[in-house]
Amino acid sequence: MNFFNETASNYLQFVTMVLEIVGITLAYIEIRYKPLAKRTENWILRLEDKIKDFAWKVVRNNMFSTLITLFVIVIFFFEVPYFAGFYDKILPAGMKSIQDIFYWLTFPIVLLFFLGLFVIFLSEFIAWLNRFSGGHAIGALGVVVTLVGLIGEVYQVLTIFYK
Repeated sequence: MNFFNETASNYLQFVTMVLEIVGITLAYIEIRYKPLAKRTENWILRLEDKIKDFAWKVVRNNMFSTLITLFVIVIFFFEVPYFAGFYDKILPAGMKSIQDIFYWLTFPIVLLFFLGLFVIFLSEFIAWLNRFSGGHAIGALGVVVTLVGLIGEVYQVLTIFYK
């Protein structure tokens, strides 16, 4: 399997272009429209406290601890053996529908786990961004978003070189 796939590179272009446009727009708002940037930054600061409080509630919640346990069980005892091809050796061909049902039933566990992690990491990212920017959070967010888009562009360039 080749890491540098031309089809993936083509589809990635749609995402990176949007990220770069959004990032440059945010940086432009920071430079050109200071009052709008300041109002948006104040909104983000208020939102930061709410998200941090919610993230701490998620971390302290026993249901999230149970969800982490279920996630580990599902991944290590069911998903990894599936990807290793273990189920292909023990399940007859007619049992594939049961296997698919099982994976669709475990999907909400995986989704909720990643949603909880996203809330926790989002709160920390917003806090870091506010400390890092020193009053220019919108411009810093624009730079970060543009940087993520540029990482996608680097993948596209490497795909062209290794084709």
